[in-house]
This record gives sequence, C-alpha cells and structure tokens, in this order.
Amino acid sequence: MEIEVQEKEGYHIVTPVGELDVYTVPLFRKVVLKLEGDRRHDLILDLTRLTFIDSSGIGSLIEIYQKVQTVEGELAYVIDNPRILKILRLVELNRILRVFPNLGRALQDVGVTGGYVDEDFFSDLT
Repeated sequence: MEIEVQEKEGYHIVTPVGELDVYTVPLFRKVVLKLEGDRRHDLILDLTRLTFIDSSGIGSLIEIYQKVQTVEGELAYVIDNPRILKILRLVELNRILRVFPNLGRALQDVGVTGGYVDEDFFSDLT
C-alpha cells in the first residue's frame, strides 16, 4: 500500500492506494495519527484509490472519526467505489461519516455543512 499526503485549502488529504486490510491498516493508522498528533485535525480521507477494504479497514475509519471528533476537528471521506459504499451503508456508517463522491465536493462542502451526507449518493446502492 502507498499513502499519499497533501495539503489543500487548509485540509490534510490522506489518500491510501491499494487495499486497506489487516496487513495495511497499521501503516494507514500511523500516517493519519501522526498528522492528528501534529495538531492537524482537519482531514479528508480520499478513499477513491482503494481497491478493497476489510473489517479492520472499516474499524480504522471509525477510530479516526472518533479521534478527530474528540479534538473537534473536521473530517470527511471521499468514496466513489460502489462496493465500499455498500459496506458503509450495510453497517450504517453512512449515517455518521461525512461522505462525498469526489474531492472537489468535499473541499467545497466539508466546513460549511456540518454533518453532511449526500443521501442521493447512497440511494442507488440498495
């Protein structure tokens, strides 16, 4: 797994590439928690380049969400993979996580809309 980190419009954008599973979660967590530990609490997790996610990957998304919430940071998830979106919907994380279909939309709306979730984005995944 590769992990790209960039800064754009005041947000740190973390983009994992490949699979987010039991083998790669430790690296992913290390990168994200280092950013959070450096007082960079406004994050966008761009998951558009993930090809697979397992339960440990989902667990890491929840852990990151909880840590950012405790420090009152901003966090958004960019997901366009229908399989990953379906998993989030099945475990009802789409009701909690702020999910956007692309990075542009996330950058535009994340600080403005509070608990924004694009319900239309999830509607065709039943």
